[in-house]
Amino acid sequence: MANGNTFKVRVGQRAPVSHRGDSTPLLTALEGHYSECRSGYCGACKTRLLDGRVRYLSTPMALVRGDEILPCCCVPETDLHLAPQ
Repeated sequence: MANGNTFKVRVGQRAPVSHRGDSTPLLTALEGHYSECRSGYCGACKTRLLDGRVRYLSTPMALVRGDEILPCCCVPETDLHLAPQ
């Protein structure tokens, strides 16, 4: 719910990001400034691929095994079957 306030969000020692406190998710605001999300850097979204093939839009920095994918930076090349998290 929008409240009309603007908040400053700081990550570590980086300059703060302003957020209006509206319905825009915080991650969206952070991605626009300095988040590494959707780049294959952290591996937090690592998912087990049971069947199918993907293509990476960029080479992920996170270590992934042959049966794992990073949904943040890949696209399907075939139908996929993913293990539940």
